[in-house]
Amino acid sequence: MPYPPSFFDQELFPRLPWLTARNVAYFLIIWFTAFFVGSVAINNPFLHSPGATGALWFGVGSWYPSYYWVVMYLHGLNSGLMALAGLAAVALLALPSLHVRKGILIGALIAGILSPIGAIFNSLPAWNAGAGLWVQITAFLALDEIVVLILWGMLELWRTGAERSRTMPFVTVALCAGDLLLAALLGHIAGTMVGFGDPSGIFSGYAAAIGVPFSALEVSVIENHAYLMISTVPVGMVTLLAIRFGYYRLTRWTKNLARTGFVLMSLGLLFQAGLALIEGVGAFSNALPSWVSSFPFVPSFLGVDDGVNAVFMVLGCSLVLIALAIGSRRVQGWELPLGVPLRITPLAAFITFVAVTALTEPVGVSVVGTPPEAWIRLFIAFWLCWALVMVVLVADHLVDTGRNAGQMMRIGWTALAGVLLTLGGVTYYVQTGAYAGGYVALAGVVLIGLSFLLTAGYGLMGGKARSQAPGGKTQVSP
Repeated sequence: MPYPPSFFDQELFPRLPWLTARNVAYFLIIWFTAFFVGSVAINNPFLHSPGATGALWFGVGSWYPSYYWVVMYLHGLNSGLMALAGLAAVALLALPSLHVRKGILIGALIAGILSPIGAIFNSLPAWNAGAGLWVQITAFLALDEIVVLILWGMLELWRTGAERSRTMPFVTVALCAGDLLLAALLGHIAGTMVGFGDPSGIFSGYAAAIGVPFSALEVSVIENHAYLMISTVPVGMVTLLAIRFGYYRLTRWTKNLARTGFVLMSLGLLFQAGLALIEGVGAFSNALPSWVSSFPFVPSFLGVDDGVNAVFMVLGCSLVLIALAIGSRRVQGWELPLGVPLRITPLAAFITFVAVTALTEPVGVSVVGTPPEAWIRLFIAFWLCWALVMVVLVADHLVDTGRNAGQMMRIGWTALAGVLLTLGGVTYYVQTGAYAGGYVALAGVVLIGLSFLLTAGYGLMGGKARSQAPGGKTQVSP
């Protein structure tokens, strides 16, 4: 099946020629960058040392209003990130359905805009949050629509027999979408329990049937919703990165190495889905049996999930990224051609994600750790690192390298320097509690944010130049 026209520059709504995936992608980058800066106002991670507990929030559960605000604000940022990933998935998988393309474009716009706005006002337990809560619920439903449409579009493409629908990246994206739907379902259940209790008695009845308190079931569902997302998002984004950065050009042993990585990641997705059901619905995660907790290197319920991720997700992603770096012909020799810093950055971001997540692993009965550790784990290790990967992908895909090679170099070096400073600063701060590490990390975060703005700015300028050029449009490969 031939590739359809470029999704990013396709005018899906003739009466709204400005409403293209390209413009929406750049807008989302600027939008979630602004709200990430605002996250410091929600909880400043460097107010106290890593072991301190006397900050704005701690623990888990709806009974801590400040914690609820932090979590819903993170959801606001994640919605923009997932909307951007949805746009990239349509383009990189070259899903041909016009209905799918239109629906995902509108869904990305709704989810990306509304959820951060709702997060600002959704600062109290759900039953008092009012409009902020319902604005975010609308955004979450738009994200559900994006995932469902991606699966629908992939099924349509698979039925055509297209060669790209018979490859490991295609299968892995499908499994990611399935896990995301399961995570969304757990999230909706958790949101209902936190926001409205159990007026029908269904949840409390189920909790009694499995022998746990209602509050334990609530916490368990929340935890496993969150952890399934944390386990699935890296796999999905590495898969999209692999498609863009040359998986289909790999040959011989590098192709087999990447395939092995995809098999491991796919197995990890299946295992994590099973764990989410067993631990979440069975309320198993909050009270590990003694025969499990007695194992070494299992400091908390997260240890079981982290063990699965270490074997399958981390190793699988590493193999894929290494295979791309060696065999995709995008980075050759000892010289520094145009795209090297930009294409090394995702590997550095992945290393940062793994290292910082491990360094801030909660111990004992703590679910998220102390406030500084939790902010670093959620907002830096998870959100910022994977937002950087997506922005790098957008920059490589959309910024016109032919017009101004210097743009790609500036974006690449700024992003790479930012992620390395962030890794070094956070590592030093978490291990020593010294504020110097926080200042270094802050400098890195500022550079990463600058790379986001450079990507959006250069992209918008390039789009304007294309629209003014003879012929009006250019085609971008999917």
